[in-house]
Amino acid sequence: MRSNGTVTYVGKDMAYQFWKFGLLGRDFHYRLFGEAGKDGPLWATSSTPTPEEASRPAFGGGHTIYNVIDVRQSYLQKLLKQALAAAGHTGEAERSVHFSYEMVALSHSTARQLGYDAAVTDTGKPFVEVSGRKGLGVKADDLIDTLVAKARGEVARRNPELPEAEQQKTAEAIAVAAVRYFLVRFSRGKVIAFDIDEAMNFEGESGPYLQYAVVRANNIFQKLRDRDGLDEAQVLARLTAISPEELATSMDDHGLWALVLEASRLDEVAQQAVKNLEFSGLAKWAFTLAQMFNGYYHRYPVLKEENADAKLWRAAGVAYFRNQLTRALDLMGIDVPTRM
Repeated sequence: MRSNGTVTYVGKDMAYQFWKFGLLGRDFHYRLFGEAGKDGPLWATSSTPTPEEASRPAFGGGHTIYNVIDVRQSYLQKLLKQALAAAGHTGEAERSVHFSYEMVALSHSTARQLGYDAAVTDTGKPFVEVSGRKGLGVKADDLIDTLVAKARGEVARRNPELPEAEQQKTAEAIAVAAVRYFLVRFSRGKVIAFDIDEAMNFEGESGPYLQYAVVRANNIFQKLRDRDGLDEAQVLARLTAISPEELATSMDDHGLWALVLEASRLDEVAQQAVKNLEFSGLAKWAFTLAQMFNGYYHRYPVLKEENADAKLWRAAGVAYFRNQLTRALDLMGIDVPTRM
């Protein structure tokens, strides 16, 4: 406590850390917050009881706690572990993990797009540091709105026939992908200088690039259904009864085998990311897989292939790729739109 009776920053964090482990002996009240997402209702804490909190799930009482906060908070995070140990909770102290990362900043061009004035952006530094205490903050809603507007223009240019509601839905999915992928593609030891144009680049290492690879794979199967009446299940069901010649042929440059082998590494890559708390490995793997697919797509066309057996083998490779990359994107919280 401070001399004026207010609680220090670290004091509040200690109490919060005890609550997270179920050691505080007290709990919040809760209220429903906004609309339910795909994973169910979202709850917010409340200082007063609410009628709906009787149906809430249990919060707090975790076995292992990961505090996701940047490396500048390392000292305070060590104090939380020390507080737990000093109170006799040594097991909880060991299971209190600081998931640190370097500072998140803005590129100069992005800072200007978000309304920062020249006095802030013309400092000579390679990036603009964001600091709420200095009044240099960026609201997540404002950033997302800017990205959605940018994505909406690109979607309208590429798909002018799409209804406006569909254009908006697609733009929102692209904007979220741009932010999420950009934030995990860098290792935790690097400063993240967020750049809107780089994050939204459909041709570079970005979330939209990965989404587009899956959309391209989906389009192949849509045309297979329209032209040949084949869906993924039917393609896979026919493989055991057709000639394996395409597999032997593709071994000349390992095209099909390389794509399938790399796609099969998802579980290994994801487990390694969790073990090391380094999610950039998953992001880099997903980008590499998308690049491999784009090369495969041009070298081994599916729809133009005249040999029926070869078409089925290639389509099976496309199916496996899109399922694995879709799973990887889901791990990163990224949805795939129907059109881009």
